[in-house]
Amino acid sequence: MSTAIEKPDETLSTVQPFEFSKEFTKQLKDLDLLKTVAHIKEHGYAVMDADVSEEFNNKLRETCIKLAQETEGGAKGYSAAILLGRDPVFEEVVLNPRIQAMVEVMCGKGALLSQLIASIRPKGAPEIGLHADQNWTPAPFPIHNQIFTLCWACDEYTEEGGCTKVIPKSHLKRRHPLPEEIAAQKGAIPVECPPGSLVMWDGSIWHSNYPRNIKGERVVIHITFSRLALRTVECYDHLDEKWLEGKPEELAIMLGRDDFLGHKDFSKGGAGGEVEKLVKTFTRARS
Repeated sequence: MSTAIEKPDETLSTVQPFEFSKEFTKQLKDLDLLKTVAHIKEHGYAVMDADVSEEFNNKLRETCIKLAQETEGGAKGYSAAILLGRDPVFEEVVLNPRIQAMVEVMCGKGALLSQLIASIRPKGAPEIGLHADQNWTPAPFPIHNQIFTLCWACDEYTEEGGCTKVIPKSHLKRRHPLPEEIAAQKGAIPVECPPGSLVMWDGSIWHSNYPRNIKGERVVIHITFSRLALRTVECYDHLDEKWLEGKPEELAIMLGRDDFLGHKDFSKGGAGGEVEKLVKTFTRARS
């Protein structure tokens, strides 16, 4: 692909992990996220308050339960997928300022929404097994994190209730766990937190969940973002330009509408015909 880039310096310098501009550092400070960033850098996971009202969290929970009833087959009542566009509340979820800031920390600028799915786990729900989320990235995993997952806990997160388990600092190994490590789960700890919290982790960390041993249901929204060059789990092509009209720019960015990848207009003579998007994409990919 040949194209002229007007400002090469903007695209050639790669920002190293956890290196931030003064402006972005101030943004993280204003959102009270500096300790959160330090924790996920060292341990591979962190917990933060979504900073929403109890009313909003309850509404979110109820919406997940309602949409899970629209699922067909064996997952009916237990899972609801491709949530963006199915209810306006999920726009507020992905646009949450704290989520947006941590996505940029972990996946750089221009990150894509890869998956937005709710899970409802009743008593007796089993463990899913220790793994790293970067399942389509060969080991050794790159220094720049590729996948970032957040779990919005609509209910209290406890070990007995089936919360997430992690092996702190396992992200530093930059590989998937071996069969014997999956069985042993050495060093695994529960990540417990109140409703309205966000449990999040590096795509390289080894994690799983505990079986749910108490009555009731645990409602969680799994939010996954990927670097802009990765293929996403879910496709949101059905949300067209009309749907995006008048909505925040961040929605267009996370849906991949603001970069040149996957362009469909042959009249422009290739991706190089959109120089502004090309430069923007190269710059974001190096963040």
